[in-house]
Amino acid sequence: MALYTQEQLEKANNTDLEEYLLRRGEKLKRTGKESRFYYRDSGGEHDSVSVSGNRWYDHKNQTGGYPVKFLQEFFGLGFREAVRELLDGETPVNMQEQAGTCCTENQKESLYNEKKRNAPFILPEKAGNMKRLFAYLLKTRLLSREVVKAFVDAKLIYQEGKHNNIVFVGTDAEGKPRSASLKSSASGAKGFRMTVSGSDPDYGFCWRGGGENLFVFEAATDLMSFITLYPKDWERQNYIALDGLSPKPMLRLLQEQGNVSEIFLCLDNDPAGIETCDKFRNLLLEREYTEEQIWPLLPACKDWNECLKAEEGFSAQPAQPHPKKEAYQKTVRQLRNLNSNTEAAYCQWRNRQAEKNGQAFYLQRIAKEWEELQKARKSRSADSIRPMMAGTVRIADLAVCMLCGLEDTYTYRGILSGLEQGYKPYQDKQKSDGRFRDLKKGIDEAQNAQNRQSLFCCLKSIADMALRLMVYLQTDYALELERRNSFQMKEKPPPEIAQEKSPATEQNSEEPSMVC
Repeated sequence: MALYTQEQLEKANNTDLEEYLLRRGEKLKRTGKESRFYYRDSGGEHDSVSVSGNRWYDHKNQTGGYPVKFLQEFFGLGFREAVRELLDGETPVNMQEQAGTCCTENQKESLYNEKKRNAPFILPEKAGNMKRLFAYLLKTRLLSREVVKAFVDAKLIYQEGKHNNIVFVGTDAEGKPRSASLKSSASGAKGFRMTVSGSDPDYGFCWRGGGENLFVFEAATDLMSFITLYPKDWERQNYIALDGLSPKPMLRLLQEQGNVSEIFLCLDNDPAGIETCDKFRNLLLEREYTEEQIWPLLPACKDWNECLKAEEGFSAQPAQPHPKKEAYQKTVRQLRNLNSNTEAAYCQWRNRQAEKNGQAFYLQRIAKEWEELQKARKSRSADSIRPMMAGTVRIADLAVCMLCGLEDTYTYRGILSGLEQGYKPYQDKQKSDGRFRDLKKGIDEAQNAQNRQSLFCCLKSIADMALRLMVYLQTDYALELERRNSFQMKEKPPPEIAQEKSPATEQNSEEPSMVC
């Protein structure tokens, strides 16, 4: 069996990731001793990934490592494809007898910010005045002078001397500085920002008022904007800015402020903020907070500073709905509408076949749809997306119909509503290969289910996986294909199959197509 050796894998993972990405023409921006990698997905452009040498760390998703995993995560390559790309086409060797000495995919993983933790933490030197700080926060960000002055007096913000950046200080329960971030005081375009070396990620910019409420924000300016909008008795409550999307500062403050009984998640109203709100809510529930103690409080605009701009009569960025949630809702709505139309040719055909052949029809048809779906998928072309979507939505429909037949208490609309309510985009991060693999496994398990309860669970899982695959096909699949095709693979790719008939046109003359 041909496997990459440990030396080959180490060579791949020692690739200078910054240089590699620049050679590929990817977007990088230098911030201090590291670079920010800009990437796009269905939620827009993101800059949450730090890159330094051969290491990277995704602050939004709290994961990181070396170049091999990077190419898997952000370019959709398989493990061997990623290694081969980094080795400039070098092939694996026959290591059947030495397989135990080869590195696995995860053996070389390491968190990027490990080195940062060991650096000494020193606050930047203060400037002789705070003119630039007040000018930027009051005139550009429209914050209240009283609010800004309160944070200045508490020594939580100040103007840095060397470049006149604004320093936002994170403190512990005793008021000792433990972290800091820098933000440019230049007006206009989005400016410089970075975390001070040696900062402890468990601490964030915060206000400890001692009250029973905690308000959680992504950025310091959002925190101060919220207080400007809602100033009544604000000093008595607790506020924290995460300077990103890590839950660590929130959890640390909750541990130190043991009297907090209500938590308001005031994150941005954009895809990243919506995902994080769901993630934090589940995290807090796991830590024995109740549903009644956790309140999502998304702004009407994209973030709280944009709300402040709108309040003052300025143009503001609107909220940005999550494309995956919208796609899930759209698919569920299509299925509901289809099944509410008793005259639809597809529904009449499906129901006749179920009456004629019994419940076994649904499993047989799901297996047939899977075969046709695989044929469409093998072409890996943009033209294959539509037939793939048609086959996937039929699999979801058939699984839900069979569920209704197994339990009289369940309705078609009720099952879809339950699946929709349980959908969390942050838990839905697989690439297409993993989605197809899991769906096939679920179909096989349903075919071999030993009892009614086991079959019910399998069918529910199939319906959910099919709906998630539909979401991916509508949002990120085209981008995954584009990224994969941007690589000049060093070995001959599998030939494209001949153009297949779509599942809709290959059905027998009795079976009408299902429009989606």
